[in-house]
Amino acid sequence: MKKKVIPLSPDPEFDEVTLKLENNDLATTEERGELFRKAMQLAVQDSVRVWLVDQLSFSPYRADVAVTADLAGGISGAQLYPYTVRRVDEVGGAIKIANSKLLIEPWNPLGGTNWIYDTMPQRAAGEYATVSDPFTGLQLPNRVEKAELVVKTGLPVAKTLDWVDLTFQDEIVVPDDAWVDWDAENQKFITAAEKYTETVTANIKSVVYYPEDMFSTVTWHDGSPISLGDFVMGMILQFDRAKEASAIYDEAVVPDVQSFLSHFKGVRILSTDPLVIETYDDQYAMDAENSIYDWWPYYDYGQASWHTLAVAYKAEENKELAFSADKADSLEVEWMSFISGPSLEVLKKYLDEASGEGFIPYANTLGEYVTAEEAAARYENLAKFYDAYGHFWVNTGPFILKGVFPVEGSLEFVRNEAYPDSANKWARFSEPKIADVSLDGPGRVKIGDEATFEVSVTYKGDPYPAAEIGEVKYLVFDSESNLIASGPAELVEDGKYQVVLGSDVTGKLEAGSNRIEVAVTSLVVSIPSFADMEFVSVP
Repeated sequence: MKKKVIPLSPDPEFDEVTLKLENNDLATTEERGELFRKAMQLAVQDSVRVWLVDQLSFSPYRADVAVTADLAGGISGAQLYPYTVRRVDEVGGAIKIANSKLLIEPWNPLGGTNWIYDTMPQRAAGEYATVSDPFTGLQLPNRVEKAELVVKTGLPVAKTLDWVDLTFQDEIVVPDDAWVDWDAENQKFITAAEKYTETVTANIKSVVYYPEDMFSTVTWHDGSPISLGDFVMGMILQFDRAKEASAIYDEAVVPDVQSFLSHFKGVRILSTDPLVIETYDDQYAMDAENSIYDWWPYYDYGQASWHTLAVAYKAEENKELAFSADKADSLEVEWMSFISGPSLEVLKKYLDEASGEGFIPYANTLGEYVTAEEAAARYENLAKFYDAYGHFWVNTGPFILKGVFPVEGSLEFVRNEAYPDSANKWARFSEPKIADVSLDGPGRVKIGDEATFEVSVTYKGDPYPAAEIGEVKYLVFDSESNLIASGPAELVEDGKYQVVLGSDVTGKLEAGSNRIEVAVTSLVVSIPSFADMEFVSVP
């Protein structure tokens, strides 16, 4: 029986409010707060679902295993789990990971599976330029060396970490030579000067700096050094598939690209060695760390080099495979998989063809950044990789996909011996530093007298460093649970804080039982800690 689909018609005001919140289309934190208040009221009026279950899942693992778990997404949702998983008292060895499901849909970086059960193992092979802090959600530099963020004056953006330099500017003008769009017919970027007749401004300018040695230390799993061509390929593919003149046009991606173009203002490569990329945009996050555009070659559904994508490009261009499920259905061809099934034979055929031709896709543009010698070496390396591993999932991360077993529903990964980073680089994220808080003070307070309460903030028995504390705040409630006072506790030393209630506060109390609560926020973990105690006020 076919399920009945109920069309949703949200209230126009609710739709407008939620879109503003999604896109940070606001000028101040006060405006954001007001939008949230409206959204909460309108959401109740617009409610179309009744939630029956709110559940927490768990990820069991052995006591002798250490691994990062994201506070929101668990182990499977942690980008850092492949870097930290290890046996506590052992170097090397093997780890078996069981998952609820595996190999649900085809793997390809442009339009493949987005199931978390597939994304989790993909993260073992791939790597990001910046990674999400599993305890705060802020981006941390992995391949990036540093970044700069210039924000339009007045916008509510702040920074926490030192790897980003945050400044403000009254007007951010997009330079004439910035790439702002793509001409798929002529296979070249369109500059701001070519597209616009008036000066264009942006809300932010992001500048990302890669290390000087990146092109010599970071290699793809087939042995090819990462190159500028991998970055430029990603810039091209940000636009190309949504253009009707493209050889791999896919109407399914048009809405996403249109949405991107609604806020994207331009990109420039300021330096090629070391690589420095400047991006202009109207969309931003309130955390500066999360507003950096890195252009690292990690696509929506996985990491990929320009040469593996070139092979896949040929397969779709010739209508034998398709990146997206929608286009595969439309063409009645195989939904492309880089790791298993009939796709592999097709991809191997086009690898041989690309190698024979010295094929460089989008040659009018990419040809300026990829030499014939690099193309020949890349295809030779990919052919050797395919002979060794039997698939095309070539990434740069800490593990190489060694074996794919669709029938058994399993995957095997082996250590990438060419990976340049030390095994303990992210070890500090094996466990969240959630503070333990205790509160001590007088059980009886005379109305109108001063009262002092001591706050202890520790982690595993040791004082919690003040440099890692965001705030220690107290709240005082009277016998009727009315909030009568609040404010910051005073730092005494690492792990020790003091709350002094003056006569102006205790004088508001009436005889009876009262409560003081303390909330502690950390800069290194997003979960706050609390403590409270009751005290009696007497005349």
